[in-house]
Amino acid sequence: MEILFVHGAGGYPDDLPLAEELHTRLGLPVTAPRFPDQDMSAAGWRSEIERHRNTLAPDLVIVGHSFGASMVLLHLADGFQGTPPLGLVLLAVPFWESEGWQAEYALPADAELPTGFPVWLHHCVDDEVVPIDHLDRHAARLPHAVVRRHTSGGHQFEGRMAAVADDVGTP
Repeated sequence: MEILFVHGAGGYPDDLPLAEELHTRLGLPVTAPRFPDQDMSAAGWRSEIERHRNTLAPDLVIVGHSFGASMVLLHLADGFQGTPPLGLVLLAVPFWESEGWQAEYALPADAELPTGFPVWLHHCVDDEVVPIDHLDRHAARLPHAVVRRHTSGGHQFEGRMAAVADDVGTP
């Protein structure tokens, strides 16, 4: 099993320790590519996600953080063709509105994820970047997902990566 870690917007240096902690805790290969800061389009990120997926083994768990988590979710929900991941772990995933500048990032109302793999939603109550109500909105939209609401840890999941690693290592 391998892990593809998709960092948040402009957050590669901040998110790399999360990917490294997953590797340390699980002893699994973690690919954490740097996504382009200059192209923040949904199409650009989805293309990069697909490109990196194609270089990895099919026994893959995808972990996304913040903006990266929303792009992974959008990528898998928008008519995805191919082998689904073994699991999907989304950390502090924003819930984008379908109007205005956010529309490009919003999960379409009729979007469906491929079935046959577990989904976990992790969020810290004290996250000051992505408010906790985004977790509730995603949980309502993804009723099959396992919800992990952490009392603390902020946006960077300080002291909470053991719980994340437990889910990543489950599939």
